[in-house]
Amino acid sequence: MRLADGRHVRNEFFEAEIDPTTGGLRGLWDHRTRANRLGQQLTFNPGSSMRAGSVKVTSTGPALGEVVSEGSILDEVGGVLATFRQRFRAWLGRPLLEMRIDVYPERPPEGYPWHSYYGARFAWRDERATLLRGINGNGFVTTHNRPETPDYLEIRDGALTTAIFPGGLPFHQRHGGRMLDVILVPPGESAHTFELAIGLDRDHPMQTALGLVTPVIAVPTYRGPPHVGPTGWLFHLDAPNLLLTSLRPASDDADAVIARLLECGMHSGEAELRCLRNPREATLMDAGGEVLQSAAVSEDAVRFEVAQGEMVQLRVDF
Repeated sequence: MRLADGRHVRNEFFEAEIDPTTGGLRGLWDHRTRANRLGQQLTFNPGSSMRAGSVKVTSTGPALGEVVSEGSILDEVGGVLATFRQRFRAWLGRPLLEMRIDVYPERPPEGYPWHSYYGARFAWRDERATLLRGINGNGFVTTHNRPETPDYLEIRDGALTTAIFPGGLPFHQRHGGRMLDVILVPPGESAHTFELAIGLDRDHPMQTALGLVTPVIAVPTYRGPPHVGPTGWLFHLDAPNLLLTSLRPASDDADAVIARLLECGMHSGEAELRCLRNPREATLMDAGGEVLQSAAVSEDAVRFEVAQGEMVQLRVDF
């Protein structure tokens, strides 16, 4: 698969087209339905237009497709408010359209932050689509004109879901029934580079949101691979609706770890955590560290129940 050509980036999950006039996102389609999910432009509130100076392909594969657009944000008489650079990326095997946005204001925003800002404006076709925002790992319907969430915003149109991942940016503003701004540069903001992403039909978007803002840690090694081979695992969690937010050694110097898990699928059930060694015992605790009940241990597996939307703290002793 050629991952980029002309004004398009694609992988096995989606195809995106970059608008040659504006430099924004003209359309985003999945390969199954070919329905246009979303468009995007940069904007200055209260009013502006976006004009591209160049749109060029910088990588065609085999692992990465990348298109970069550069241009200006203009006022109503054609004066330059800011310059921009947008990078659109599609990785093979990764179900996200990654967007890196660089905005350099020549006229900084001033005044009331909700009325004066540079933002990324996303638009969808159907005003009847439902907007959800991520709260504590789960999506909840919102009709607020200024929904706040650093995790994700999800647009549900029938069976199709489109998630906007703002990369930790918490403030957003709706315009009408089918447009929403992710606020990038309000008055006083010193950052110029922002990382966003769009995902299609994600079952558990909070997992994707956490992965997007979690940096990859590279640990240099001077020997290896170990005797078990070049790949392996330490712990394995079998429930995709459980988000592992923390895994740390116990603070009392015992041979134990404490895992903190958040249910993010809005349904209860049993989960299993497999360990690299057979545990001696496992207990469920509250946020203060008080033991609530024991968890079942069978060889290398710990089994426990999780309620809908629950935060679980699990201690495993070896």
